[in-house]
Amino acid sequence: FCKLTKMSESEGPTRENSVTSRTCNNTTQDHHTTFQSFTQTILGQRISSALGSFRERKNKQSEHVALSGVGGLRVGSKGQLEVDKSIWDLTKGVQVEEHYVSPLQRGWEAVSQDCKTVVRTVRRDPLVAIIPFMLLLLLLGGGLWAVFASAAKETAHRREVAQQVVHDKGLFLQTELAKAFLPAYVCSVYVRRDPSWPAVNASFAPMAMEMIRISNAGSVLTLSLIPNGIIYTMVPLAGTGPKDDPNWRAIGKDWLQDNFNQDKVLQSISTRNLTIIGPYNLTQGGIGLVAMLTINIVGSGPNATFDVPPMNYSKLPWTNSNRIQYGPNVTNTPFGPYMYDEKTNTKWWGLTTVLISWDILREEVTRLEELEKNGYNYVLARPVAKKELTKANRTDLLNGTHQLAVAWSDSVQMVGPNVTNNGAPPRVRGKARPLIYYDLHTRLVDPVSIDIIVEGAQLALYVSLTGGWTPSWKRPMVAVTVVLSLLLSLLLFLVLVNRRQHMRLLHAMIPKKVVSTLRRGKIFTESFEVVTVLFSDIVAYTTMSAQMKPIEVVQMLDELYQEFDNLAEKHRLFKLDTIGDAIMLVGGAPDREGAAAAAARVAQMGLDMILVTSTKVLAGGHVVKIRVGIHSGPAVAAVVGRKAPKYTLFGDTVNTASRMESNGSPMRIHISRVTADLLEQARGFNIEPRGEIPIKGKGLMSTYWVTGTQRCETGPCPRTNSIDISHLTSPPPAATKIPENVEGEKTATHHASTLGPSSISAAVPGSGAGAAIGHHHAPSLPSPSIGRSRVSSCLPSNLNHMVLSPSLDGNEGGANLRPSNTTASRDFMSTMRGVGLAHSGSIGVSLDIQGTSANMPIPSPSAFGTTTATTITTATITAISAAASVQPDPANPPASTTIATTASPSAAVEPEEQKPAPPPPAPFGVASASAAHRNGSNMETRAPPELPK
Repeated sequence: FCKLTKMSESEGPTRENSVTSRTCNNTTQDHHTTFQSFTQTILGQRISSALGSFRERKNKQSEHVALSGVGGLRVGSKGQLEVDKSIWDLTKGVQVEEHYVSPLQRGWEAVSQDCKTVVRTVRRDPLVAIIPFMLLLLLLGGGLWAVFASAAKETAHRREVAQQVVHDKGLFLQTELAKAFLPAYVCSVYVRRDPSWPAVNASFAPMAMEMIRISNAGSVLTLSLIPNGIIYTMVPLAGTGPKDDPNWRAIGKDWLQDNFNQDKVLQSISTRNLTIIGPYNLTQGGIGLVAMLTINIVGSGPNATFDVPPMNYSKLPWTNSNRIQYGPNVTNTPFGPYMYDEKTNTKWWGLTTVLISWDILREEVTRLEELEKNGYNYVLARPVAKKELTKANRTDLLNGTHQLAVAWSDSVQMVGPNVTNNGAPPRVRGKARPLIYYDLHTRLVDPVSIDIIVEGAQLALYVSLTGGWTPSWKRPMVAVTVVLSLLLSLLLFLVLVNRRQHMRLLHAMIPKKVVSTLRRGKIFTESFEVVTVLFSDIVAYTTMSAQMKPIEVVQMLDELYQEFDNLAEKHRLFKLDTIGDAIMLVGGAPDREGAAAAAARVAQMGLDMILVTSTKVLAGGHVVKIRVGIHSGPAVAAVVGRKAPKYTLFGDTVNTASRMESNGSPMRIHISRVTADLLEQARGFNIEPRGEIPIKGKGLMSTYWVTGTQRCETGPCPRTNSIDISHLTSPPPAATKIPENVEGEKTATHHASTLGPSSISAAVPGSGAGAAIGHHHAPSLPSPSIGRSRVSSCLPSNLNHMVLSPSLDGNEGGANLRPSNTTASRDFMSTMRGVGLAHSGSIGVSLDIQGTSANMPIPSPSAFGTTTATTITTATITAISAAASVQPDPANPPASTTIATTASPSAAVEPEEQKPAPPPPAPFGVASASAAHRNGSNMETRAPPELPK
């Protein structure tokens, strides 16, 4: 379109204006030829040059348009319809520069825009975020409580099961250990049967071997008799010395002088119960337990020796001693008081011990590995004395209590394959359990435990679940609960945001109370006694939009309407409609309020609109001006139809508000008398009277200008600041009263501007009072008509061409010119209104036909110079009739007609004295311009007199 415009500007304006000026000023030239040349120049050259690219795409249509332009386009013809296309069709061939945007960038921009929209929605309505947040807390609280409660219940159940397993295992260990220590009781009974040493020593070996054979899993290693506290015999014992059997090194050991195990020996003698020593590292290697039982002979005297021979250590070379021990050696020991009990007449005989292999007992009897198979980690430990820690050089553990681990699972402590049990290899490689680890039970997580006490020996079994007491599904369930809670809350948030956006968009088009009514399937109607309606549109919007790309027009309007929407929200007004450049708002509806307050807020809105427009530079650097019209009165609000329902006001108030806008001035607020009275009640508005002006469909109305507002802290609509817009516009033209003709139609007076350096005035001689023009019909052209006397061009004004576009005052099919003085004149004027010159301004055309006159505007360029006039003869009327497809009646020649233009923008055309009509012309379409000159045609401007009432 820019290319077409530049072509039109480069080829047309100077040359055509010069042609027009030269043609119109040449008064000696034939006027028929003048008008024909003017028509060819405007319609042919302008349209042909402007639509050159359009002609290339559609040759047949363009050729038809070109031929019609050369010979004069027939109004309503197919060629004229092709020329009269919308301006947006002309942009189809324009090369538009496109910028490539990657999908990633488009996606990021879309996400950013959505995020901004969400933030704006949350700021407008915090409940959109509060409700999902509360739901999130509820879901998280309920879900996590359920998960933790279930996990705690499962943990308690697992611990309960583990506790039962530990209890059962403790009972099992107690029973099996008691079975292992049973030979000690047998030996005690055997000695008490006959305490004489020769008798005991003679039969002890066979009995001891039988006890070892029937022991639990062969865990019993040796049985020993210890008269006077000294080991005299041990079964089994192979060979004659330690070289043959390491157990020989135990012969001659004095338990009463064993300071390391003195506490255990004292416990056994004092309590007379079975006492367990160990597990501990054995002297002969390996790890074992010693079950010690004291033997007391009842009925013996204090000096009884039981025929036990003295111990001669010289015969035991491995002892490195030559002393001979007679009886028990209680020197420097606490055992003396327990040697003889006078109350029971009981003599202490000695001790018997059973040595048990802890390795065999652990591996074959205790079955601790079953715990590991069932998914448990375990540690079996015994208390450790400080003397043991000192002997093991673990002085770091002397503070506090500690436990020595005697059995554990591999998951607690791994042992190498070459490790032995105090020199004794384990039955399974890697399963050795050396007594070197302390406090292994602390590695277990919150273990369950049980104390195992067997004949004074104390063991502790600690058990924990391999995977922990906490169920393995707890963390995933917590994560699932959190994620689901977030997703549900986010989903609700998005739903609420989407709903709020939809409802906000719906409420922007339809009020809330209307939506609730429509949801119930009812028809909404509501009447208002007084509402205030505001209309506004952009001045010269058609011209401006014709010079812009469609997208630029959209951007410009969107930027402007966003400002207006913000103002509407600020003043709490409801926007009813937006049509092109026009906007319609209402105060006092749909929410009822005082009439004065509604009018004041609407007027304040109009002032703010003008202030914003005066300082706003729109997209593309465009600066626009607007007209504002306001009227107050009764109206009915309704929603009509089911498809695309729309909240609309009905009533004359809306039409009057539109008339206030269309009859207003740029950058001014035009109001009616009713609105002015309401603003007087509201107080604080600067109102200037405009006077009475003709309003289409209303007659004369007294209207006013709103030029500003003052600070007003009281009243129905308080304001804290003052506004003045009087400096934004020039003074408006004076109001003109429009006379009515005999049939009640108004003849509007408009301000005119010239087409070029000269103006055209045509006087057509008539035949007198009886002259008339016959029936003529001009086909209708689909171009917009503004009022009864305003015609707008179908094509944009910057193409600088002329279009014959009739507005027939309700006669869509054509103009009927009847053969009577008044009627013929009026109907001929209706036909002449169809002749328009499409330019950026307007030409005032005055028609005077046998005493009947009217003024109508024809768009034209800006005014140049002063008013001039040119006489056009009957031949000119013939050309006009031919251009408008009007067939004159030869039997009824036309009356005298004058077409005048004026360059004065403010002066109204006043009636002048009626001059006598010139002699009748030749038949219509035959006379020439010279004939008109011979008949004495004048060149003065004629003004219409008032029509008779």
